This record gives sequence, C-alpha cells and structure tokens, in this order.
Amino acid sequence: MKSRLTLGILILCALFINVANLAAEGDWTRKADMPTVRSSFSTSVVDGKIYAIGGEVDKFGDMDLATVEMYDPKTDTWTQKTDMPTSRRTSTCVVDGKIYAIGGSKIHKRRIFAGHGRDITELATVEMYDPVTDTWTQKADMPTARSTHTCAVDGKIYAIGGAAFNNIKKKKPWRLDLVEVYDPATDTWAKAKSMNHARDSFAVSVVDGKIYAMGGTGWPQIPFHPGPFLSVVEVFNPKTNQWREIGDMPAAKSSHTASVINGKIYVIGGFFRGNGLDMKDFKTIEIYHPETGRWTQKSNMPVGKSGHAAEVIKGKIYIFTGVGHDDATFATVEVYNTGEFPQSVDPTGKLVKTWGSLKKGGN
Repeated sequence: MKSRLTLGILILCALFINVANLAAEGDWTRKADMPTVRSSFSTSVVDGKIYAIGGEVDKFGDMDLATVEMYDPKTDTWTQKTDMPTSRRTSTCVVDGKIYAIGGSKIHKRRIFAGHGRDITELATVEMYDPVTDTWTQKADMPTARSTHTCAVDGKIYAIGGAAFNNIKKKKPWRLDLVEVYDPATDTWAKAKSMNHARDSFAVSVVDGKIYAMGGTGWPQIPFHPGPFLSVVEVFNPKTNQWREIGDMPAAKSSHTASVINGKIYVIGGFFRGNGLDMKDFKTIEIYHPETGRWTQKSNMPVGKSGHAAEVIKGKIYIFTGVGHDDATFATVEVYNTGEFPQSVDPTGKLVKTWGSLKKGGN
C-alpha cells in the first residue's frame, strides 16, 4: 500500500510539473548575450552547461576564432575557457563528457577593388576538450579534410557530409556524401556507408540510435547560386551500415537546426533562395515524429533565423545568435519553451522508462 501511495505521489508531481511547462509552451525568453559576437561557431552540452566553440568574425584578414565560452543556464552567465589550439569554424560532439572538435575550416578575407574575396582552407584536425580540467588534447586527424556535421551513437562519432572547398582546385565535387567514423576509445577512424545525397548545411540528429540527415544544400551546385536546396530526409542505421530515404521536410532549406526532445525532432529556422535570388529566412518550428513519419507545426518564431546553433536542456531549446543575409552577426541567446516534460534518454538516444511503463509495470 505504501509503495502504491509513493508511486501515486510521484506521478502527480510529474503531472504538475508537466502542466507548469505546458502553461508556458511557445514562450520565448531573452537571456544574457554571448560575450563574443561571432558566426559559424559550434555548441555542445556537458553537465547542463553549454560550450560555444570557435567560429569566425567578420573582418579582413584571418576571420577564424579559437574562443571557447561556457554558458550556465542556472545563473544566466558566461565564463571564458581555454582557447581551442586551432582557430577555426568546426563541428563539435560529446562522448563521455569530453567535447571533440572535428575538422572545419580557416578563412582569410581579402580586398578585391571595392569588394572582397575569401580563401578557405579545410582542415582534418581533431582536438578534444575536457571541461573538468579545462584542457585540450590533440587526437588523430580525420581522413578527409572538410567542414562536416557530427553526432555520436554508442560512443562513436559520425562525421557526415559537409564541404571540402579544397576539392575545387582538383575539379571535384566539394559538397560531400562521405561518412567517416571516429572511435575515441582507440583514437582511430573508419569509413561508413555514404549518404544517398551529397549535402552541406543540413541538420543532423539522433533518435533511438539512428541518425537523421535533413535538408541542406546539395550537388551539383547551381551556378552563382547556393542551391540546390534539399528537402529530402534520410536515416542511417549504424548496426546495418545503411542509409534509406524516408520522405521530405515540409520545405526545402539550409542552415536550420534539429533538436531532439522525447524522441521528436524540432526543426527550427533555415533559409531558402529562389530563382529570383531573394533570400528567405524561415520563422517555422516543425516537428518530425519518427514513429509515425508525420510532421506537425508549432507557432512561428518572432523573427526568422538561419545559421544559428541550438541545444536542449530540460525540455527547452536554447538558440544562439544567427547571421542575417546582410552579413550582420549577432550575439543573442533566446530560449524556446517547447512545453515538453523531458524524459530520460540513454547515450544512444533511446528513451528509458516513462511514467506509462511504470504504471503498467513495464521494463
């Protein structure tokens, strides 16, 4: 009797918390600005704190940064941390509480008469950051120098697609379908099955141990245009080493984010450029439900966003900065309340016990 009463109280507490979350669903809250105004940086979460790493500033000369700043949502404050050894735009991923900065690019902006040009050098560099000791360690280079997209499944890091501008001089495609896998335990790389579509500036997420790649810009490139823009979604099963297409997003776009809460993927923002060459930043918040293959939509954001970073803490999505198509950079931090009561997940992205399974006595 006592155990049933205790379980009942816990369930009621969970329901009250959920109702409180739902009451503020859709709310946007402004938080402390980032100390450094920058773009094309990466974010990762360790122990409830968010780390903003690398990126670039808009200036002539070397644009890339090594800056690392940590945001604490509990205190709404930022703290400077040890710089990354190699300044760059990079992609970061977390395994066992360590942050891995994988590949990326260095950019030099030079004057050309009244305009400017950019020299881009892709990197294969891999460096690991330990938040406990605030130190960086060099790791084995990625086999292919590129700016890539990363995620972790079962303790391994998957470097997926991206851009290799170094290929332009070789007259090879610079948007890639390549997938390479890093094992932190052995500090070694292996090759996995390539995507069905070469793509860059797409969104990647993990649900139930499977990797979802959504949208982005594909190949072959449209002359004098950032497209083609993709809407296709494909999913990778690491156990079978296979990709399969599972449909399309509601709209083709690039430079959006995908955040996972309770097995659902929140796709936020992005941009599209049509034949008229006008840029459109999306205000949309779209949710993909992997179990049913359906899309639903939430109320739009107040302002369209693209090129931003997003992280999830306790059912809320933290959105970091963004770049306007007038090339203006921002340092804003906003929090979107999804109204979700976050369930626990294991390191592979699988949901663990829910209140429903507890009530049924499930395992």
